[in-house]
Amino acid sequence: MSGKAATTQVEYVAQIFDEMVNEYDNLSDLWYSYTFGTISRILLGEFSNPTGDNSKPIALDVGCGTGIQSFDLAKLGYRVVGIDVAKDLLKRAHAKLKMAGLHDTDFLVADAQWLPFRDSISSCANCCGPTLSFVPNWRLALSEISRSMKPGARLLMEVEGKWNFDMFWEIINGIGHNFLQYDESLAKAITHLRSPLNIGHTIQYAFELESGEVIEMPLRLFTASELKKELLRVDLIEEKRWGLHVITNLIPSTILGKAHPSRGLRLIFNALASIEKRANSYWPFSSFGCSLLVIARKASL
Repeated sequence: MSGKAATTQVEYVAQIFDEMVNEYDNLSDLWYSYTFGTISRILLGEFSNPTGDNSKPIALDVGCGTGIQSFDLAKLGYRVVGIDVAKDLLKRAHAKLKMAGLHDTDFLVADAQWLPFRDSISSCANCCGPTLSFVPNWRLALSEISRSMKPGARLLMEVEGKWNFDMFWEIINGIGHNFLQYDESLAKAITHLRSPLNIGHTIQYAFELESGEVIEMPLRLFTASELKKELLRVDLIEEKRWGLHVITNLIPSTILGKAHPSRGLRLIFNALASIEKRANSYWPFSSFGCSLLVIARKASL
């Protein structure tokens, strides 16, 4: 992708996410509530011991959005520096943390492909959302995140996964003339099965806004083996991995993404989620799912 095209994609993604600013902190669906809840639980459990320096260690939140994970990091005792390309989301993040009395934070409009920080500035980093899947030159963004991390620092990263039940739901939806509302043809659904099997690819993802309008965003899908290799390329060593929406995706994502689910759907989902929480850190569940969540450590010098 050319530099001009990449800039256009970044601006397009920023505009779309700015339009969703009111949706982020008012999640009433099962899909995103579960996703962000799982990320928060792991973040609070795995990053709960900042270094014992007199000054607060810095946590870099790449693609911080409205500060959902920034809030957790600040509560853990980090000085949070959040960046995003969507300025309205940053305004919401700043206001939200300030209202909670978490003042030791900075939020900057910046592109993950060119982080405005010196080398080895952060004691930990977060990149969820899944931010990396929306970045045109995601390899450059990975290099930038690694560059900003101190040796031994840890990264929590979420990316969109290639292999999940949604791939097959999309095919069934295509056969059934969009009865599951994935808003794509059968021919397009079949292309998601493209080879090579261990390498991800970029799709045009149909996303329904709160207004009901359906827009398309470029979205990079990753395989577990590919992500591990790409992290290692920039001196980030994978320590742990979870698959998100592995078992819960036995229910199509378009159903789980609807606001105000019925009591029956909630009961079924909670049962599936309970099984998933026990299994998703173990292979094969850790290598599949709609999202892959990884902790990686920056190699020591």
